[in-house]
Amino acid sequence: MNAYRAYDSIEDRRWATQQLVDEKDKWIDDRTKELIEMFPKTPSMNRSLFLPEEACYALMGDKAQEAYNDFISTCAYARAEEEWERRAPCPF
Repeated sequence: MNAYRAYDSIEDRRWATQQLVDEKDKWIDDRTKELIEMFPKTPSMNRSLFLPEEACYALMGDKAQEAYNDFISTCAYARAEEEWERRAPCPF
């Protein structure tokens, strides 16, 4: 009977751990989406009076859009993870 209790206890801990991981992942994904929405949709919208015209041309095109999306996603995801760590620090 003790073997069944031990097994049930292990399974309960696994279930609780998985729920915490799922909650963390969902929170980070939701926060990342919020942060991405704050940025301009295209890199060309980041034009500035202080940016030379040649540099503005570099912000145009499909490859520039792809690189911009990767950059924004990476930054937003990193920020969301940092916010999670501040919000729910490791208990150990």
